[in-house]
Amino acid sequence: MAGINPRVRSMLYLMLIGRLILSAAFILAALPKIQDPAAFAASVEGYRVVTGNLTIWIALVLPWLELVTGFGLLIPQIRRGSILIIALLLIVFTVLHASAWARGLDINCGCFSPHNSEKAPDYLWLILRNLGLLAACVCVLICDWQNRQLRIRREVASTS
Repeated sequence: MAGINPRVRSMLYLMLIGRLILSAAFILAALPKIQDPAAFAASVEGYRVVTGNLTIWIALVLPWLELVTGFGLLIPQIRRGSILIIALLLIVFTVLHASAWARGLDINCGCFSPHNSEKAPDYLWLILRNLGLLAACVCVLICDWQNRQLRIRREVASTS
């Protein structure tokens, strides 16, 4: 990174840290759900938004989507698609938490462990956490876009 503007270098480090945090969060969230899809299906059903076969399909597919997009953040060719899917998932998760909170549901969110907890859910924390991760998605997207624009300008300047 020698010869790179300090501001650009800081942006690159910020983008890397954001990607690593998001990647770790989604990979770590996916693994317990993949190991016990039945328990995760019970968590999904607790939201009272979907039932029956759709619950089972969500419990089987969603953890793998989280795992693939988590790893996808680390692969340059699919990074943008992965971050957009993660941002969309975070929006859906935030809406689901807010809905469960508004309806007074006392359920396990199924976020990082599909097993029931003795402790009541802290919906405010879950919503704020999701919004923080969503903000990280936006930062990574903006930094990635700015970094791409800088590379394009450098390539144009070097060919002129």
